[in-house]
Amino acid sequence: MAAVDHHFLLDTGTWVAVRRRRFLERFAVWGVLAGVALLAVGALWGGAALVGSLTGAKGGPAEAAVEVVVPAPPITKTPVLVWNGLGADGVAAEAARQLMMKKYPIAAVSDAPDHSYMKTYVMYKAADPAGKSAAGALIKSLHLQGAVAQPLDGVRKDQLAGARLLLIVADPLSH
Repeated sequence: MAAVDHHFLLDTGTWVAVRRRRFLERFAVWGVLAGVALLAVGALWGGAALVGSLTGAKGGPAEAAVEVVVPAPPITKTPVLVWNGLGADGVAAEAARQLMMKKYPIAAVSDAPDHSYMKTYVMYKAADPAGKSAAGALIKSLHLQGAVAQPLDGVRKDQLAGARLLLIVADPLSH
């Protein structure tokens, strides 16, 4: 009779709940161990590619860091809009004169909407694949030390007057 009573105690709801909880605890421990093992294997085999394949991302960091460099277009095909960002008389006109001597076509010369620029900027259209290269070539051509090349920000298409680049002069140019 003692064996039957013992068997009866094993089949009670309390014992079933205890067995279920222990099973879940073991499963959680094995899940954590499997996750740690997966991270270790990922670190050994180029973790970013493994994580990218698990998350559905295309390529690894090497592909994401690759930047296609398009060469600068010819100077004669790079019209420039020149703005005076300093406010001093003749700054934009002098920059335009120096650009014309280098054979750059000048789209227009005018004052910037604001004269509080602290640096000279050469801005290009973000959609232009050769824009960044063209801006860098202009900076080198005029020896603009400290000039910043960046995508156009806050400039409307109608303000560009057909220019590929916008030069905002904040420092008087040397001759």
